[in-house]
Amino acid sequence: MNSSRSTTIAIALIVVIVFGWLILNQPKQKPQAPKPAPTALDSSKIEAVSPTVAAPKPAEHSSVFPVDSSTANQNIHIETPLVTAIISSKGGNNSSWILKNYKTFDKKPLDLVDQSRNGKSGDVNLRFVASDGKSVSTKDLVFHFTDSISHQLGEKDSITFSAICKIDSGASIIKTFTLRGNDYTIGISYHLVGLQTKVSGYKYGLVVDNALPYTEASSNNESTTAKAFAGMKTGVEEIDASKVGEPVHKSFNGDPEFVASRTQYFLQAMIPVSPRPVGTDISGIAHPAPDGGHTEEYNLSVSVPITSAGNDSISTRYYLGPLEYKRLSHMEPSLDRTMDFGWSFLVRPISTYLMMPLFMFLHSFIFNWGLVIIVFSIAVKLITYPFSKGQMNSMRKMQALQPKITQIKEDYKDDQKKQQEETFKMYRTYGVNPAGGCLPLLLQMPILFSLYAVLRNVIELRQAPFFSWIQDLSVPDGLFKFSTSIPIIGNQLSGLTLLMGITMVVQSALTTTDPRQKKMAYIMPIMFTFLFNNPPAGVALYYFMFNIFGIAQQFYNKKFLPPLDLEQMKATASTKKGFMSRMQDLEKNARATRQGNMAGQLPAKKKKK
Repeated sequence: MNSSRSTTIAIALIVVIVFGWLILNQPKQKPQAPKPAPTALDSSKIEAVSPTVAAPKPAEHSSVFPVDSSTANQNIHIETPLVTAIISSKGGNNSSWILKNYKTFDKKPLDLVDQSRNGKSGDVNLRFVASDGKSVSTKDLVFHFTDSISHQLGEKDSITFSAICKIDSGASIIKTFTLRGNDYTIGISYHLVGLQTKVSGYKYGLVVDNALPYTEASSNNESTTAKAFAGMKTGVEEIDASKVGEPVHKSFNGDPEFVASRTQYFLQAMIPVSPRPVGTDISGIAHPAPDGGHTEEYNLSVSVPITSAGNDSISTRYYLGPLEYKRLSHMEPSLDRTMDFGWSFLVRPISTYLMMPLFMFLHSFIFNWGLVIIVFSIAVKLITYPFSKGQMNSMRKMQALQPKITQIKEDYKDDQKKQQEETFKMYRTYGVNPAGGCLPLLLQMPILFSLYAVLRNVIELRQAPFFSWIQDLSVPDGLFKFSTSIPIIGNQLSGLTLLMGITMVVQSALTTTDPRQKKMAYIMPIMFTFLFNNPPAGVALYYFMFNIFGIAQQFYNKKFLPPLDLEQMKATASTKKGFMSRMQDLEKNARATRQGNMAGQLPAKKKKK
């Protein structure tokens, strides 16, 4: 295999890897119109499998737990440094949870409780079967607060208050809330008093049916990361309701550490405390969105045993907040496992043990995230310098051998196999590995993938500006906008991607010496410009800066490093059998085998008398 072919194949492999990665991480395609709901399926089974799927049914309220619709609604307002919350007496639920440090994409207040979804509630409800066989959910009951005063908490403050639903003179359900000023977590407990004759069955259900609202400009982009999770002892299980009208559902036996659902940047999670659950259900469905995409909503539930025949105490924690890596990774159990940092066997370790710690460290003294990415690219360049140095040396050797390679091709232009054999022999003689320059590029791929995953999922970079037209490093920087969508490119053209393409052209011009590869030097930057037009601006910024530093290194080598001497290369070539030696031996053996086969097929010559 000659140098140009090996280089072309290596570059092609890199393009395939990058293109495949980007395809896997592109927003989901516009879903098809929802299919008609099945009519033959028993509605009770639908509700058991996925409460989000069942069509609304006439309410069948339990006579044991009557719904009091005449009582005026009460609200408790609570303000902390992180949230502004409203707890309602209707269901004893969190009816508003506005995050102070975040806004929607159009700069509106960001409320993680979507009251527009009929029948949904904003925290954990208790569900059970009444003695008359009817299903009861506390979200339908009316509670009364023991303390209806509004509260304002400092960072180190906390508050505990209760809401009571009286069933009769001797029976009640008490729901207690605990909030802290420096946390997005609500402590929730239920205490059931005197329900021995009013509750049947063997278990209660703790249910979260809050449909997390979408907060970003594109529902398709946000749906790419929307999922539900069950953190089991054996690992994190997940479901993805990616098709409109097609419900998804998973059930698990055993004790989960948590159940959760997320959008691109926000998370809700229920963490059972006591008693420990005996089963888990996660389900979801997708609905059409006004922008042509779709939104996904999920139901989370765990089952806990009835232990005291109607005098039970059940407690859990409920997280409703941003996907902040530092906060989630320090929780118990750690909820950072719900963050998509890439393939678990290679990319995710780089994201969690290198990318995130280094990013957070740099941001502790560099305010602008764009500058953090630039400094980070310098750090990566220093880390990969030994590899890039080897790449540069390999390229310089190839340039020094280019006249000899050209001569071999001219001498054996009619014998391709002999041409390859002589080329390998020359590489071995001068100690050159033509594939050596591709290894550093391949080694950098996991870092690039990890950076891509981090910038798409880490909320710290959400709406983080850099300068000029780059006002959000977590989305593509559209310098030029188009009225219609262009195939591959989309409806915008990234300015950073254009700059990245220009630097790639410069790099190729500095390193390409074979005239037959000159076209590739211009084709590859165009391909990469298309491929990298839609990933986050932070990725394009990183790659652009990485190219700038590579160009600087190439100029340094040309200016300060002396030309290679072929005789010295020959003298210092390794005598051990390396890659090129093995390749040459393989080529010789293959050539000998072919010649032997050809000789065996020729007719034997007659002996002269």
